[in-house]
Amino acid sequence: MIHLAKIRGYFAGNRFVVLAVVLFFIIFSEIFAQTNHTVCGKVWIYLDTDRISLDNFRPVDFCHKTKQRLGKKGAAYKRDDFSDYRPTENFTRNLAPYVNKIISYSRVLKAYSAIVSPDQIGKLERFPYIKAVLPVKTYRLSAMPESRNLLEKPTDTDFFYGNSYDQLQQLNIPAVHDSGYTGKGVRICIIDTGFLKDHEIFSQIINDKRLIAEKDFIYNDDNVQDDRAGDTKFSRQPDHGTSVWSVIGGYKPGVLIGAAYGAEFLLAKTEEYSVESTLEEDRFIAAVEWADEKGADIISSSLAYRDFDDPSKDHSFEDLDGKTTNIAKSVNWAFERGILPVICAGNENKNFDDGGLMTPSDAIGALTVGAVNGDKIIAGFSSHGPTADGRIKPDLCALGVNVLVAKYFSTDSYGYSSGTSFSTPLIAGSAALLMEKHPFYPPIKIVELLKSYANHSENPSDEYGWGIPDVWLSMFAADSTLFPDWEPTLNKIYAVPNPANTDLTFRFRWTNILPSEKSTSINVYNVLGELVWSSEIRAEIAGTEEAVFWSLKNGDGKYVPTGVYLVTLKDGNTILRGKCLIIR
Repeated sequence: MIHLAKIRGYFAGNRFVVLAVVLFFIIFSEIFAQTNHTVCGKVWIYLDTDRISLDNFRPVDFCHKTKQRLGKKGAAYKRDDFSDYRPTENFTRNLAPYVNKIISYSRVLKAYSAIVSPDQIGKLERFPYIKAVLPVKTYRLSAMPESRNLLEKPTDTDFFYGNSYDQLQQLNIPAVHDSGYTGKGVRICIIDTGFLKDHEIFSQIINDKRLIAEKDFIYNDDNVQDDRAGDTKFSRQPDHGTSVWSVIGGYKPGVLIGAAYGAEFLLAKTEEYSVESTLEEDRFIAAVEWADEKGADIISSSLAYRDFDDPSKDHSFEDLDGKTTNIAKSVNWAFERGILPVICAGNENKNFDDGGLMTPSDAIGALTVGAVNGDKIIAGFSSHGPTADGRIKPDLCALGVNVLVAKYFSTDSYGYSSGTSFSTPLIAGSAALLMEKHPFYPPIKIVELLKSYANHSENPSDEYGWGIPDVWLSMFAADSTLFPDWEPTLNKIYAVPNPANTDLTFRFRWTNILPSEKSTSINVYNVLGELVWSSEIRAEIAGTEEAVFWSLKNGDGKYVPTGVYLVTLKDGNTILRGKCLIIR
């Protein structure tokens, strides 16, 4: 038998041997870790859906509210896009032997997120139905401006709102609340860090069962309050998300009232809390797709990215064209499916010569939000464009300096925070109020209404966009000017009036999120199929309402005879159709 005392004596007298053994294990462990890092990596495996039968996919089980939202795209929405499907288990199982681990599947990208080794990449690329295998990038979150954690006593300005009155009054939201609108029936998904659901500010939401669903994409469970799977104790992880949620949905009369305190909520936890925490693309994209399935009308995300942990992979300014980064693609996809993504511009103005715009803030489908102070002056940190393709960003602004928020320290803590993170939920709440009044409007119409009555609407700029909206005017001032007598649906062209005898206007909505750079034409045919009139027009972003005037004259300048006429327009790969009756 070996005695422990003898072993201790041996090591005491042979310190150099012990040191050598320890160094060997340290060096070996480091080499092993570096080797593993080199050998295995996270990738996107993009499928070539043109080479795959839809029989290999199964339809996503959408909730009723998602079906309703998709129904706005047409009288009877049809599943005719791979975005509405996921691969079958058999299809995924066939791929499994060629990867170390399959993590998830993205309907936006039509790609698997997986961990693979370099030799596996070569094998995967030889599959005829695999388009490409590309690395998953890891982001570094932009820093947040310093917060104040002191809650002052409420002023007498409006006791119901407490010290949250100023941040809402700047948008004229209290007048909207007085008119009876609180965001009721509108479903908002917040993509952020964790959320302290036990905070008193959310008790009304919890009691009314308006927290519809929650998902932790870090630990893959259904509790967004814990720091680790199954851990419900307080930590800093819920800090940012708690504050953001309170600005939209909080309800504590005399202290803090959210912009849309009557809305429904979906909570997605994707971001690990730290100034330089990382967010992988698949988490953000997965949260967007989850929001789609759960019936979101609005996505509010106070997360935006540009730098990587590896500086050699940083996004260049040229990448910020609204359609290049994967997370920008996911935002565009959501917008096209009838969701309004409200995204912070970022807090990097002072760190980039180009204005410090982030992604997905650059997305074509994003309602991007900048920050102003109490005097309506743009905050020095507020990122701005233009984008790489020359578009103005941000779109709108709201208070982002000393915004009253709920804090994570305890279930009754409040304080002040600054950043576009907090101007963003104010605009998301504003959009929810408009959606409550106009439930059948597409996202672009909500954006247009907010822009139309903003304080820089006549002279939008790169710093302010269209400025600070007046939500009350956006809701009510336009009532008499909205298009009468038509409720546009996808792929349909309306003639107003119909029948007509002097002239008419064709009205429709554009359908493609990324409109063709080439012009298209609207064509009118008689019942014999002969072209009688045509007009060239430029395509616009999906959901934009279009009006095209026709004098009822043909190409030769003569009035067309009485009869039924067919009208068509090609919008990307979509054909819009309509008909009209001419009586002369």
